[in-house]
Amino acid sequence: WSPEEDDALRDYMQRHGNTGSWITLPNKAGEFARSLPLPCPAVPLIVLDGCLIVLVGLKRCGKSCRLRWLNYLRPDIRHGGFTDEEDTIIYSLYSQLGSK
Repeated sequence: WSPEEDDALRDYMQRHGNTGSWITLPNKAGEFARSLPLPCPAVPLIVLDGCLIVLVGLKRCGKSCRLRWLNYLRPDIRHGGFTDEEDTIIYSLYSQLGSK
């Protein structure tokens, strides 16, 4: 995923939320890619008969967009290591339950 693709997906999700079909999201999210600086990988360009044609839409499937949003881009995801308190809880549970 490029930063431009992340921005297009993030912009779409912030504007519309997690509603609708993930299958159709790649085409819809690309509509907002028009505001991105050109050229960028999220906005492929074609010259046809001397005219510049911008193909909007992310070149990703809906499942890839869903996983990228849910696992990396959601604003409520905390990136980084565990806190000392979380480490203590994990060690305690591991000593009680093992690696079942």
